[in-house]
Amino acid sequence: MHPLLQALFSAWEWRLTVTSVLLTFATLYIVGWWRLRGRSQHQKLAQKRRLVAYLAGVATLAIALMSPIDALGNQLLFMHMIQHKLEIMIAAPLLWLGQPFPMLLWGLPAAVRKRVAMLLTSHAPLRQVLRVATGPGIAWFAFVAVYMGWHDPGLYNLALVHSWAHDLQHITFFITAMLFWWHVIGAGPHLHGRVPVWTRLAMVVGMIPVQMIAGIVIATASTVIYTYYESVPRFWGFTALEDQALAGVIMWIPSSEMLVWAVVFLLAGFFKRAEPLAAISAAAWNREEALSAPGLEQRVGQKQWRQLAEARVQARNAS
Repeated sequence: MHPLLQALFSAWEWRLTVTSVLLTFATLYIVGWWRLRGRSQHQKLAQKRRLVAYLAGVATLAIALMSPIDALGNQLLFMHMIQHKLEIMIAAPLLWLGQPFPMLLWGLPAAVRKRVAMLLTSHAPLRQVLRVATGPGIAWFAFVAVYMGWHDPGLYNLALVHSWAHDLQHITFFITAMLFWWHVIGAGPHLHGRVPVWTRLAMVVGMIPVQMIAGIVIATASTVIYTYYESVPRFWGFTALEDQALAGVIMWIPSSEMLVWAVVFLLAGFFKRAEPLAAISAAAWNREEALSAPGLEQRVGQKQWRQLAEARVQARNAS
């Protein structure tokens, strides 16, 4: 077996901080989902597919942060790039597809849940601050700025040398990605109302050239941009420049393709909601009841319709 494959199947590093955070949020979500599932009026919200999506997002984060991918990221740039894509292009949208806000809220004890809910009521100061600070434009700009900023050679090398900078890189990547995908997915809480689909499309489409340009620059560079990787042993069968080219291709093609698929799903959802109503059969409208008072035939019972029809016939005969 290739040494790289052997390394990928090696032992995980179960970091206490990461494990505790992931388990806490997974537990709160499951508890809240179960509570809402038990309420008939909320069963539509607590769908099984949402539970699967959220837990898949948590599992993706665990793979990105604690699997051998994390360790290999310090030796191979393309593995570090894969790690980032798992966090910001897969885990973040999966978590939002699970509609986590109501589930997490209902996973809390009743007293805590009420206090948190009070902080987000329509006139609460915190809600107003969050509304201003997390608008779609700000979320998009923050994501782009953080994403591109950390790919500066100096900052990227800093993150690889110092663990605190590496953790800060992951945290800022994930937070800004969550803000970005929150608007794109359209998940609650809806602090900004329902963001129009065209705004969401613009956010995604605007991110595609950012990914492509950065990926192309990295993939086609004739020299090593991230010099840290020249200082580590190269026993995986890749030179530092080949490793960098592969990382650029990953950033360029698969990442852009994921965004294109997001555009496709947004358009599909929009056109599905905009589908015209099916044509009404003649049997539904070519009746005495429907012709007597168009549009009301679904609001009253058959007995009332017969009474209306009889009254109409009597009035016609009397005239």
